[in-house]
Parts: sequence; C-alpha cells; structure tokens
Amino acid sequence: MKKNFVSILLIFTLLFSMCTVAYAENEYKYPDLVWYTRDKHGREVLTVHYAAREITQATNIGVMDGYPDGTFRPNEPVKRSEFIKMLIGLATNRSFDFESVNTQYSEWYGPYVTIAEMQGVISKNQYSEDDLQQPITRLETILMLAKTQILMKGIPQNQLGKLVYTDIDDLTQEEKDLVLHAAQYDLLEGMKDGSVTLLKPDSNLTRGEAAAALMRIY
Repeated sequence: MKKNFVSILLIFTLLFSMCTVAYAENEYKYPDLVWYTRDKHGREVLTVHYAAREITQATNIGVMDGYPDGTFRPNEPVKRSEFIKMLIGLATNRSFDFESVNTQYSEWYGPYVTIAEMQGVISKNQYSEDDLQQPITRLETILMLAKTQILMKGIPQNQLGKLVYTDIDDLTQEEKDLVLHAAQYDLLEGMKDGSVTLLKPDSNLTRGEAAAALMRIY
C-alpha cells in the first residue's frame, strides 16, 4: 500500500512539473526567460527571469520586441536611442504622429529624441548621433524616467524620504533629487550588495531592466 502511494505521488509530482514548465513557457512567451538550475540535491529547478512578466507585458503592448530567432535576450544592453524611443512611445501612448516631427536627426530615432528634448526629458543636443548608438547607463535611465513622470505625466516631484543608494556621492544635487524621486516611485530597481543598496550609475541598462522600468510608469 505504501509503495503504491509513493508511486502515485511520484507520478503526480512529475505531471505537476511538466504542467508548470508548459505553463511558464507559454506564459512568458520567450524561451530564454525560463531555464533550469539545480538545487543542492542536484534536482532540476525551474527558474524564471525576474522581469519575465514585465517583458511579456512590454512586448504584448508593442513597447519592446523580441528577436527574429524567437528570443528576447534580457541581459543584452540597451542603446540610448532604443530606450528613448520606447520611453517616449510609452509616455505618448504611441498615439502621436511621429512622422510629422521636424528633427535634426537623420536616423529612425530622430522624432523620439526631438520630442524628448522638447519635453525636457533630455537636454537639447545632449547626445550626438554617435552617442545615441551607445549603451545607456542606469543613471541616465533613472534621470529620464523621473523627468518623464514629472514633466510628461504631471506627477509632482517627490523629495520626501531618503536616498537608499550608497554609491551616488559623485552625483550633482539635481541628479540626486531626481534619483530620490525615482526611488520613491521604485522606477528602477536597486542592486543589493550585502546590507547596502547600489544604484550602479555607470553600469549599462539591460533589456530586462528596461522592460521592468518602463512598465512601472505605464
């Protein structure tokens, strides 16, 4: 009797595991958002990327796209031009006639960068065309997110609370004020290092981080 019970339990566990994998792969759309690791006993454990839900949401509403091979590549860096396009597209609900924008930029991102300049999300001529093709940093990202929320969405700048990041001493006061606002609204997730929280301002933003951040102002 006990042996039969154990067999039934093993079969149930296997079926549950198979259903969980199928559900996760179907729910999260991209195969590289779900993978296996092994626990300390050597058993396979299903692992899901921390931003899988936001990535799926961002791609479902057309803010971001996967790659032609069916992957999303959440750990790849995001270019400044790509992030500005996604951010401005989201902030305007993609209902703006971007083709009507007169822009000095020659590439596809021109209208989005010009609107970002007009709205004060970035300074005019802050980036050259070569700069726009380089990866965006986490500091640049958090400043753009805060300015978009304040200037384009009309949310009053929040200066309450305290800065939790321990690696921002070199920032200007204006940058610290915007980082504080973003931190209060949890616009960009900090990185834990033991008992401290880091912004890592000079690190490049990943595609997974971009999806999570954009969905927080959606």
